[in-house]
Amino acid sequence: MPRQVDHAARRRDIGAAVLKIAAERGFREATIRAVAAAVGASTSQVTHYVSSRDELIRIAVRHEIEARRVQITELLADSERPLRALVEWAVLGTGAEAQRIWLAIVLGAPTEPVVRAELEEFNRWWDGVVRHLVGSPCDADVVDVLVGGLVFTGFEASEDWSRERRLQVVDAVLAPLGL
Repeated sequence: MPRQVDHAARRRDIGAAVLKIAAERGFREATIRAVAAAVGASTSQVTHYVSSRDELIRIAVRHEIEARRVQITELLADSERPLRALVEWAVLGTGAEAQRIWLAIVLGAPTEPVVRAELEEFNRWWDGVVRHLVGSPCDADVVDVLVGGLVFTGFEASEDWSRERRLQVVDAVLAPLGL
């Protein structure tokens, strides 16, 4: 009797391997061969689930982005202060591994068209969410700069940028805007 394989679970494992490789070494290194080695399979087993390297990367990045969209949607639905909750989540709440994956996505976008397309779609959605919360395009840009700056600063000097210090900066930026 043939072995039953959960195709959705196998594709999730493959996607997770892509993101792990990308977070550690960049998307350039996320080849079908490298992913096959990471999941303990042959390249033909991987290509049974994805038809190309582009599809491999698209599935992984899209899954990661969709997971973040779901988190954000749930967060906003449950929050009395949605903008503050969104900024805190983006700066502090995603966790170190998710932030490393997002850094890989941002750094991979200029050279990987598939990553760029997925990131651009997410950014359009994110911008819509932020603009809805703040009302002003300029204030939305300030929020984007605040989030991006605090996330990247955390990579550079995470020990110096405690949770409390980051939240103080959030307050210092949002309070004068009335946000």
